[in-house]
Amino acid sequence: MKKLLAMAVAASALAMAAPAAAQSWQSINERQANLDARIDAGVRSGDLTRAEAGRLRGEFNDLARLEARYRSSYGLSPAERRDLDMRFDRLSSQIRFERNDRDDRNWQPINQRQRQLDNRIDRGIRDGRLNRQEAYRLRAEFQDIASLEARYRRNGLSMQERRDLDRRFDRLDARLEASLNDRDRRRG
Repeated sequence: MKKLLAMAVAASALAMAAPAAAQSWQSINERQANLDARIDAGVRSGDLTRAEAGRLRGEFNDLARLEARYRSSYGLSPAERRDLDMRFDRLSSQIRFERNDRDDRNWQPINQRQRQLDNRIDRGIRDGRLNRQEAYRLRAEFQDIASLEARYRRNGLSMQERRDLDRRFDRLDARLEASLNDRDRRRG
């Protein structure tokens, strides 16, 4: 009986120590979830283009295959674990770099453009250069562009999609400017 109790105590001690040791190294599943979430967040925010996200996910898949190959030979050795840690750290740094590299520094996200457009429309209404009907039409057109951007963002904004949005915003901006500077309104 004492022998059985001693074995149970030893087994529970090992069970408690195993999670503590495992916490110092994230499993591939934990790292995959973390890296995928960071890539997805970068795509949604527009910090990563579709091409960048695809390349980063490809690099991650290469790491997953390497880990599977390492594990197939009786588990991970300490050297293999260090190699994977180094490679995951490098990929994590690449994600951080790609999300912050600002491929197109002049491109503005939808919420910034909306604030600017709203401010210009509000000023136009206040100083009498726009009527409420014109403001409504301009804001409705902006909402169409915002909806299109949301559809584009589902899979990440490609550079072509950014250019398309920019063209649409530029046309809207030109219409707003024309409405603000309408000579007939100033004469009347």
